[in-house]
Amino acid sequence: MHRKGSALRRASQRADTMSTEDHARAERGDQQRPSRPGEAAADATPPDDGIAAAAARWQAETRAPFVADNPERRDAFLTQALKWSVNPLYTPADLEAMGFDYLRDVGFPGEYPYTRGTGPNGHRSALWTMTQVTGFGKGEEWAKRARYMLDQGLSGLILEHDLPTTNGYDSDDPLVAGEVGRAGMALDSLEDLEQAFDLPFDKLQYLMSVCNAPQPVNLAMIIAALEKKGVDPRDFVLHIVNGILIEYTCVGRYIYPPEHGLKLATDCIEYIIRHHPNWAPISIIAAQLQPAKANPVQEIAFSLAIACAYIDATLERGFDIDTVAPYFHFVVNVDMDFFEGVCKLRAFRKCWARLMRERYGATNPAAMKIRMMTSPTTTALTLQQPLNNIGRLAIMATACALGGAGEHMTTPLHDEAHALPAEEAIRVGAALQHIVAHETGVADTIDPLAGSYYVEALTKQIEDAAFAEMDKVFEMGGALAAIRTGYFQRALGREQYERHRDIEEGRRKWVGVNHLTLEEEQREIEIFRLDEQVEEQQIARLRSLRERRDQAAVDAALDGVREAAAAGDNLLPACLVAVKAYATHGEICAAMRDVFGQYTPDSQLAGV
Repeated sequence: MHRKGSALRRASQRADTMSTEDHARAERGDQQRPSRPGEAAADATPPDDGIAAAAARWQAETRAPFVADNPERRDAFLTQALKWSVNPLYTPADLEAMGFDYLRDVGFPGEYPYTRGTGPNGHRSALWTMTQVTGFGKGEEWAKRARYMLDQGLSGLILEHDLPTTNGYDSDDPLVAGEVGRAGMALDSLEDLEQAFDLPFDKLQYLMSVCNAPQPVNLAMIIAALEKKGVDPRDFVLHIVNGILIEYTCVGRYIYPPEHGLKLATDCIEYIIRHHPNWAPISIIAAQLQPAKANPVQEIAFSLAIACAYIDATLERGFDIDTVAPYFHFVVNVDMDFFEGVCKLRAFRKCWARLMRERYGATNPAAMKIRMMTSPTTTALTLQQPLNNIGRLAIMATACALGGAGEHMTTPLHDEAHALPAEEAIRVGAALQHIVAHETGVADTIDPLAGSYYVEALTKQIEDAAFAEMDKVFEMGGALAAIRTGYFQRALGREQYERHRDIEEGRRKWVGVNHLTLEEEQREIEIFRLDEQVEEQQIARLRSLRERRDQAAVDAALDGVREAAAAGDNLLPACLVAVKAYATHGEICAAMRDVFGQYTPDSQLAGV
């Protein structure tokens, strides 16, 4: 049953998971969580006197005299994004002070609360699916690059579309001149995907398609192209991102007002659950919040609040939470603060499990196991000294693996600050994942950092703070309200200002940018350059299609899209008819724009 309200206020409903010690604390009225990150509540269970006393003695007799003669290299040690104090030493007394309980807060792999992973054997049975992002030019060019990537040992691909496509315009629209095929593959019609899907599907386990605002059109084109190719949709996992609400929050690739964007996303979720149950109909891209400088607490809280908006809308279509929740998926970045990244992944799993059980009453374990793709962040990569980025990527990928990795891991590439990745960078990036998986031993045991006093303390701090932030969002009416009022946007704007100031004022050292810089740097790396004729060729193909197709059938199909939009029907059936008649991507999006309108945000609601 769907139950709304404060997630924290439902702590009393967790009695079935409480340990004997928990019950004793509850009867005494003890607090279960610290009042502020890193600070124990006044009436929390006191720490073990023996360890606490020994730690105090060590501090006074051993550490303090040494530090007096050898001052610390910083005035304060803080986590990179959250700016929380990092103690010089963590002991069991720190966990005791937080009310930490192993069975409740950590548990075992494959069991609630899934802090140690959603699978019972980690990556000992199977490694994560290794993927990379790609997308440029025309369909046949993308297919050639995709085949090369699969030959490098990857088994999953993430298809990015260009800005005209993601914003609902055809390649010949004057508004998009100069952008065709540059930041992703151009997709004007079913013909483009027929060319792009010239792939060895026997090697492809996983395909993610990134195209949020026009997702019903994109999904319809994929379904129709697979039919044309004779590919059984049950043979691989198609994953559509379909996470439009993030776009209103920090990215900007939206078309329709937020409530209509949410409706179209829900149409896709419903259609896939009913017709293609082995596919994944939605991904919440927390990784898009991270480049907007969301800290780990905001990443978890904002993305989970956004997920609740989709869940609520899908439940209204007649589904139950135990059916819907397993279809949700998240993409989560890890930044260069190694432990902050590891603990964020562990806290993310726990927060999702608690949210599904406490807010929605989920009982199916599959509903409480988060589906996750992890990735090093692109924002840690520098234009300067680009080969240093290989080291950064290796560190972040290792943090992803130690944090649980998820079902899939994708790695950006060391040259992405310069251009679309070159083939050499693709090869190095693919090898990097294999090095982490096969040469380091980090995947040989389950959650190897568990039990670290620092890791467990930071994981719990992030969890507690994320639930407190989620409650703020729920109390203001949920994610749509937070978008409409500009709450998300302003919060991210403040984080951007503070993080950039840290770099400008030298508090965060960034090699090549404000530390160990080179005055006359030579950047001798291979750079991918897009053929300047791609845009002309794509436009010529599009115009040829318009001359060859049955225009009367196209017009009728577009009218069908408008009628379905006006009636509030699921748009997928109407979009499928239009796609198969070779109506263009831009034409179908324009037909929906005729009904829904186009969104123009209030500029006064965003920013610092």
